[in-house]
Amino acid sequence: MKTIILAGSGHAHLEILKALSIEETTTNRFVLISPNPQTYYSGLIPRLIMGEINVSDLTIESAQYAKRKGVQYIQDSVRTFDPSSHSIMLESGSTQTFDILSLNTGAQPAEIPTLAPFNTVYLKPFPTFIDKWREVQRICSACTNPRFIVVGGGSAAVEVATALRVRLDRNQARRSEVHLVSKSGRLCESYSEEISAAIHRSLLKNRVDVHLNELVSEIQEKFIVLKNGERLDFDTIFIATPSVTTEPRKVDQYLRLSPDVYAAGDNASLDAYPDLPKSGVIAVHQGRYLAKAIREILNGGSPKPFRPTTNQLNILISGSKSARLIWGNRSFEGRLALEIKNRIDSKYMNGFN
Repeated sequence: MKTIILAGSGHAHLEILKALSIEETTTNRFVLISPNPQTYYSGLIPRLIMGEINVSDLTIESAQYAKRKGVQYIQDSVRTFDPSSHSIMLESGSTQTFDILSLNTGAQPAEIPTLAPFNTVYLKPFPTFIDKWREVQRICSACTNPRFIVVGGGSAAVEVATALRVRLDRNQARRSEVHLVSKSGRLCESYSEEISAAIHRSLLKNRVDVHLNELVSEIQEKFIVLKNGERLDFDTIFIATPSVTTEPRKVDQYLRLSPDVYAAGDNASLDAYPDLPKSGVIAVHQGRYLAKAIREILNGGSPKPFRPTTNQLNILISGSKSARLIWGNRSFEGRLALEIKNRIDSKYMNGFN
């Protein structure tokens, strides 16, 4: 009997859990180690912000799901691991040995020095964001015209800014403000310039003020200062910049750190695909690959290299009743795109019921 440890309960490992059969979990020992018994589905965060769903609607009871699949759950997190001895040490001080270890422990944005810690909200890690969002909602209810700043220029920042604007408009906060501040020269740089420009126009149409080529290096008590000297006041500032890891984990074409240690999601960087974006879509694809790779190894075979699909399907919220569907260098915006997104999100969540 082999021991396979899944450290972290991100989207990649959820795909592995989903793929496991009872026969596989009785023949071998599978263990899920995560500090949180729940996982939050990132695709529904914008709808939470818009007030369309509750926290329970985007919560996956990953620990319970693992147990139903015959997978042991340990509520803990990995402190260190040693590939040579095939062992890991947990934060609790206990150790576990493994034959195969997969790391899907996530990452979070680099912290920005702030004099307003209670009003600075990081999008990741999601459990912390959920708790802080409850506080922001209380502020929204008490403040007639809130002022929000979103720092970041990627898809996540665009969706957060759009969702905040939708929420404020629904609350009839007509004099409220939403600013998007990015250090980049254009939004969503992983997309074509044409798509980037279309996203920019959608934000302006939704009355989100966009500030490009602005590096936020410090947050004052209630404001930030742009390089032209303009002062932007805020009630809450959201940080949705790209995730980073303190120890970059470069994996090979098999998503391996070493012969028996794998990594996926935000905490993995592929040498063969250095420009591959960090996203839930990519993490899901990596999880499906790892599920097949682990099965292949346990059956005495050798997995094929991981190859991401040429074009990734991404759908970004662009308004209260619209979204932008992006496929390679093509995109369209409208109600149909939103309906497709909602169907995909519903199907994904139903997969864990």
